Amino acid sequence: MVNLASVSVGKTAITNAENVCSGAIQDLNKSMEKLKRSYADAGSNGWGDNKYKQLGDIVNGCVDKLQSPIEDLFDCLKKLEEMYKAIEAYEDTNL
Repeated sequence: MVNLASVSVGKTAITNAENVCSGAIQDLNKSMEKLKRSYADAGSNGWGDNKYKQLGDIVNGCVDKLQSPIEDLFDCLKKLEEMYKAIEAYEDTNL
């Protein structure tokens, strides 16, 4: 069991975690856009039958599933920001 009184978290660690979350959000957004663009490109190249529609349903399902971790990462960024502010307040406290 970890004694939380002995745990040390610095602002640098929080900033690094924020950068990781932001990078993951960007990567997931790029993946979603690439998936949608590839599907649209296929449609403009003559695809348009029932199989294309089925593929569209799959693409939309994938995009929806990719959105969930993005929302989780935004929540994580909010919590990291709160932690950062708490660390700053703690460091600014004169005893």
